[in-house]
Amino acid sequence: MDALEAIRKRRAVRTYTDQPVDDEVVDRLLRLALRAPTGGNAQAWSLLVVREAERRRAVAEIVIAGGARYFELMRPAAEGTTPEGHAEWARGYAEQVLGSYRQVPVWIVGLVVPRGNYPPEMKEAGAVDDLLSLGFAMENLFIAARALGLGTVPTTAFQRFRLDELRQVLGLPGEVDPAIMTPLGYPPAFPEGLAPALKKNRRAWRSLVHDETWGAARA
Repeated sequence: MDALEAIRKRRAVRTYTDQPVDDEVVDRLLRLALRAPTGGNAQAWSLLVVREAERRRAVAEIVIAGGARYFELMRPAAEGTTPEGHAEWARGYAEQVLGSYRQVPVWIVGLVVPRGNYPPEMKEAGAVDDLLSLGFAMENLFIAARALGLGTVPTTAFQRFRLDELRQVLGLPGEVDPAIMTPLGYPPAFPEGLAPALKKNRRAWRSLVHDETWGAARA
C-alpha cells in the first residue's frame, strides 16, 4: 500500500488480536517515525517500546481505566441516570471498546523530552514546537503502520487520568511527558467508514478550508 492510500485508509483501531509483530517491522516503523520534521532540529522526543507481557498489560489497564473516566466526562448521561450509574456505564463501555488492548503485542509511547535548547523568550513557543514535532513523528508511524497492515490509534487523553501510575510503570522522570501513545498490532479487520455517531458530527472538508482569508470557506 502506498502512502496516499495509507493516509486515506488509516483508521482508529481499537480491537486487536494477539498476533505478534516482528522486531524488524517495529524497528522499521520507528525509523520512519523519526524521519519526521522537528522544530529547530531539537529532536525533543523519544519513542518508548513496551513489549514485556506484564508491563504491556499494566499499560493497557491504565489506558482502559483512563478511557472509562474520559467517556464518563465526555459522553452525556442517559436521561434519568445517576452519576454512579453513568460512571458504571462508562466503565462497561471502556471494557467493550478497549478490552482487547490487554492482548496487544506492542505499545509505542511517544515522549516529549525537553532538550533545553530554547531561550527563555521562546519557552512557551518551544514547548509547542516540541509537542508538534512529536505529533509529526507519531503520524509518520500511524501511516507507515497502516501501509504495512498494522493498526494504531492516537491516545492523548486516557493516560492523563493515571499519569503518575504510568510514569511508575515506565520509569519516566518528571520532565518527560508521555504525550501520545498507541497500541500497535494486527486487527481482526480494519474499520470501514465512520461510526454513525461520528458521521453525524463530521464536517465536510470544504467547510474546513478557507481561501485567502478567514471566512471564505469553500462550502
